Parts: sequence; C-alpha cells; structure tokens
Amino acid sequence: MKKLLYILCAASVLLTVVTGCQKKGEGTIKTVDLRYRCEDSYDLPATGAQAFTILVASTDPWTVTSAHPDWCMISEEEGDGQDADLVHTGRAEATTIRVQYYDNTFLDDRTDKIIIKSDYWVGKEITVTQKGIAFLEVPEEDLSKDVEKAGGEYIIHISSNQDWTAEITSGDWITITEGASGHGVGVVVVTAAENVSELRYAEITIKDRYGYAMATVQFTQDGVQLVPAAEEIRAGYDQAAAELEVTSNTKWTVQKEAEGDDWFDIVNASGEGDGIIQLTFTQNDESGLRKANIILKNVVENEGDYQAEKIIVVKQAYKIEPVRIVYDNDELTLWNSDWANPPTYAKGVGTTFVAKARLNRSMAFGTYTFRWSNYTSDPEAGGPRIRHWFCFSEGCELKADIRPADTKVSFDFNAAGDGNKPSLDAYTAIEDWTQPIELTYKFDPSGP
Repeated sequence: MKKLLYILCAASVLLTVVTGCQKKGEGTIKTVDLRYRCEDSYDLPATGAQAFTILVASTDPWTVTSAHPDWCMISEEEGDGQDADLVHTGRAEATTIRVQYYDNTFLDDRTDKIIIKSDYWVGKEITVTQKGIAFLEVPEEDLSKDVEKAGGEYIIHISSNQDWTAEITSGDWITITEGASGHGVGVVVVTAAENVSELRYAEITIKDRYGYAMATVQFTQDGVQLVPAAEEIRAGYDQAAAELEVTSNTKWTVQKEAEGDDWFDIVNASGEGDGIIQLTFTQNDESGLRKANIILKNVVENEGDYQAEKIIVVKQAYKIEPVRIVYDNDELTLWNSDWANPPTYAKGVGTTFVAKARLNRSMAFGTYTFRWSNYTSDPEAGGPRIRHWFCFSEGCELKADIRPADTKVSFDFNAAGDGNKPSLDAYTAIEDWTQPIELTYKFDPSGP
C-alpha cells in the first residue's frame, strides 16, 4: 500500500487527504473542502475478504460510489456537508464508511473503482482488485522425476478447476502419451525412452487456460555422467599448477591428445565419481601462447557400453617483457588517424593534438599502461580537452576522455563480437593536474 498523503497541515488526525477546488459561478467563487482517509488501492482474496473503511468529511454533500454495486456493498453512499469552519480546522466529525465485497465465484480476477466525490469535485479514485477462484496445482513430489535407464511411464497429477495443457519444453526423449490437455483434476502420462548414453534432462510445463506457465516438471534420466566444470584450463606463463573439477557417477580417465606436449603433465590420470583433474606446468619462456588438448573419458566396463569423451583445451600464457613507447616521430609512423586532425610531434614537448584525434593500431595481447602528462594550458583557465581512442584489432577500442576544465577523467571500452564491456570507472575527479594521468589495462594473452 502507498503511504498516506497529507495535503493540508490543518487536517485532523482522523483524516488523511484534504482536497480543495474552486468553481467560478456568476460573480462568485465556490470552494469545496473534501477530506478523506483511505488507501490508493486494495488487493482482496476471492473469498472471505475483510471489509475496509473510508473516512469522509466535506463542506458540501458528498458521495462514495462503486462501479460495480452488484458485488460491492458501501454502508454510506452519500452524506451532508458540514460547517466550513469545522472542516477547515479539522474538527468536523468524519463519517466512517464500511466497504464490503461479495465472494468472487468466477475464475478470473475482477477490478472495481470506488469514487469519492463532493459536489462537482472528484477527490479520489480507489482501485480494488479481487482475486478469482481459478487454481492449478501440481504436487511437490511430482515436480521432479528420476527416470531409470530403461525408461518407462511416469505420472504427473494435476489438481485444478480450469482448462490446462501440458507441453514438452525440453528433451526429445520423452513423449506425452495421455493428458496433453484437460480440465479440472487429471493426470499427464509421460513415456521415457531407454537411455544408452549420458545422463540427460527433460522438462514439461503445465499451463493454465490462458497459456501461462503454472508448474515445471523436471525429468532426470540415469546414464553416464561426466561433466568437466569448464571447457578450458588457463595458466600464467610461470604458473606451476592448475586444476579442474569433474562431476561424475562413473570411473574416468584423462590423457593428453598429443604425447609430444611436454610442457605440462597430468598428475592424476584417473578417478571415480566427482573428482579433480590436476596439471603441472613448466615455465613458458617462449614468445607465444602454448595450447593443447586433454581428453576426459569414462571407463567402459562391458563391450558395447557407452563411451563419453570430453575435449578440454589447455592454454598457457607467454611472458611479456615491458616496452616503453614515447609518441615521437618514429612512433607516430606506426599509427593511423582516421580523423582530420592527425597528431604532431614537437621536440622537447611531445606529441601534440590540435583537436580530437582517433589513433588506430593493431596491438598484441598484454598489459598496457597509458600515460598522459605535460598539459600546456592551465586547467583552472579551461585547459585542453583530450580524447584518445586507442583501437585494437577486431574493432576493440579503448577510449580516454581527459577534461581539465571539468577536473575529471573518464575511460571507456568497446569490445568486438558479442559486445561485452569490461567494467571501468566512470568519471573520476582529478585534484593534482601536475601529475601524469595513467590507465593500466590487461588484455589477457591466454585468450583465444
């Protein structure tokens, strides 16, 4: 419920809302002072709804009416106005109006409008929503079904007083053989096929007469379970070890796809049930990313049993030696500007920009620190606004917006592909503009 609102401070403790309006007549102005206390809206159950009350006082005759008097009872639908001085000062005796609703015997919810009015002035419209008696339930024990490998029939019990439907929303190994639709109390009969492969899942959604999902039944069929927590294992260039969790209900083994990948070793080549794959690495002193595959398999007990096989990619980053780049004449030849304002280099000063510039260069993975310094204008006097867009391959852009006049700096990043944007701070206040402004960002060299 919304909080009650006092419009005039002179309102009495019993009355919550005061409204006044002036109506021009022939040479006169008529004022209505209507005061009431009620909620903006009421939500009622279908049956046994408790009555609620409305308090009303006014300087003029008033009415409280329902848009549906056939199922709403109002104890006092009209009343006389009271002495204006008593109403204005909050000393008028408010009329207590009792509002009662009949039980809603229909399936659907219903809505009523109650209007509080005095003379020509509508002071309040109250929305009353009463629930319908429609229901649709599936027992808790039927919401999750454990299915044997051999398959078979499974029953979903439905209790309702309306039309309903059952729909397979995932899983092609189950079929509804009875009860795809019904009315009232009924059952849905589901047939599951035999499973000769991995543990699998399916889902049936029970919908009401309007097609709204009211319950979801999950089916889990027994089978080989062999699920690595991820499809990749990533390691830093000097990282000694890494591990990956495996969820399983069987015995399993793990091995290298290529035995020549001697830069890592598998510590545990086998396991049973849930476990962990452990790897150790040698330091990567090469100039590029190391990449290999390992194969996770279940142990086949009998000839013809299902063999699950999972490929897991192993990546190890390479060491990046720090390189300091100054935007001098030689460096600028490696960058392109697709704007009409290319930068220039002034010896002893550094790279200067006569206006906003966008610099393009394909840059390798790694950690970069960008530094801006030596502002030639007084920030307090307006200073320059510097916007640098450092473009990486495949449409990735790192954007810096330096605003001495506003004493703020912001950084933003646009990524290619699915458009994921790393989290960077918004505008940051800068107090000392004599110090360089730096941004350090890591582009992971163990990425694709």
